[in-house]
Amino acid sequence: MKQFRSAMFFFMAAVMLLVGQSAMAAENPRDMLQKAGNALLDRLVKDKAAYKRDPQVLYDIVEKNIEPYVDFEGFAKGVMGQYYRQASDAQRAQFTTTFRKSLIRTYANGMAAYDNQKIVFKPYAPGDDPKKAQVDMDIMTASNGAVPVTYQLVLNAKDEWKVKNVIINGMNLGLTFRNQFASTVESSRGNLDKAIVDFIPAAEAVKKGQ
Repeated sequence: MKQFRSAMFFFMAAVMLLVGQSAMAAENPRDMLQKAGNALLDRLVKDKAAYKRDPQVLYDIVEKNIEPYVDFEGFAKGVMGQYYRQASDAQRAQFTTTFRKSLIRTYANGMAAYDNQKIVFKPYAPGDDPKKAQVDMDIMTASNGAVPVTYQLVLNAKDEWKVKNVIINGMNLGLTFRNQFASTVESSRGNLDKAIVDFIPAAEAVKKGQ
């Protein structure tokens, strides 16, 4: 459980680095993430006293900056897995909304623990598919050393790179959440409406269980 909580912090920190500016397709996604991340981290340091006094300040920062740069619909579709095809348009929309809110709360809770960890981006190498990208980085910590983080991004119709999944220290968050949702559907005896309402990504469950 302790290891999972640590992994979730790095997930939150990694995704938060995506905020800042939108990127044109011609821009190297690594450079885009690095510039955006530096700008955000500067703000987190500057506003730390304010959000320590009032957590809502941090939630507002997260919601404003995260939403435009994460492919929540694609992320949610991957988490629903095989059940996405079975779901109605209304169920898909409800799941995406619930999943988005849960992750935003999780990111905000995780970033409250940010303490000037050093971020090291690896050299970027384009893949075979020009509409997909992978950016690797390490989060340097005093207790755990270098924690590897991989962003999986997609290029949308507006030529904007958006994150669709994150892998931290070998833990694929999209796959982890997909397995959790499948378990929720099973425990709901196949009732998709109930599963959507009851589903809580593990990061939120861990937070509530502390």
